[in-house]
Amino acid sequence: MKHSRKKRTPKLNLDQLKETSSQIRSEEGIPKLKAYFSLLEEMRVEQSLSTPFISMEALARITKANTEGYNGNDVLGTCPDAWGHETISVPLTLLTALRDAWDTYRSADGSVSLGESFHIEGKGQGKSKMKARLEQRFKEHRITNSVEVAYLASGNADEEPDALSLEAAIEQVAEAEKLNADTVRKYHKKHSKYLRGELKNKGLLKGG
Repeated sequence: MKHSRKKRTPKLNLDQLKETSSQIRSEEGIPKLKAYFSLLEEMRVEQSLSTPFISMEALARITKANTEGYNGNDVLGTCPDAWGHETISVPLTLLTALRDAWDTYRSADGSVSLGESFHIEGKGQGKSKMKARLEQRFKEHRITNSVEVAYLASGNADEEPDALSLEAAIEQVAEAEKLNADTVRKYHKKHSKYLRGELKNKGLLKGG
C-alpha cells in the first residue's frame, strides 16, 4: 500500500520577509499616496465607492500632502490616469476647510452626519440648514435689487419730476412679489447699502 507523501509547507526566507516588511512600513508619502489612490480607483470601477466620496477623500489627502511640503507635481502624479490631467488653482484655505470637515466626518463614529461635519445643517430640530439660509439671502437680495432698480431707474438719481419715491418703489415691488410692504422694506434696509456699494464699484452709480 502506497502512502501519499505529505506536502511540505514552503519554507520562508525570514531575512527577506523582514526586509520586505520593513520596506512596506517605511513606504510613506508619495508611494503610499499613489497606492491609496489606486485602491480608491479600483473601488470606483467596481462601484464599491461613489465618485463624490472618492473625490472628497482624494482632495483631503492631496491637500494634506501639499501642506506637509510635498512637491505639488509629485502629489498630482499619484493620481490614476482615469482621473484626468487637467488642473485648476484653488485657494488653499478653501481646500483646508473641506479637508478638515471631511476628516471630521470620516473619523466620527456615526453620530455626526456629513452635513453636520461640514456645518451646513444644524443638529436637532428647528435649526435651519445653510442651503436654506443661502436661498433666503438670494431672495432678499433679488427683492432689494428690484426696489433699487425701480427707484433709481425711474430717474430719482437725476431728480426727474416723475421719479418714484423710495416708499413708492417698495410698494410697487411688494405688490409684484405678493409680499407685505414691511417685509420688502426690511429687506431693503438690510441690504441696500451693500447693493449700492456694488453698483458704485462697477461705475453704475455715482454719489449717495
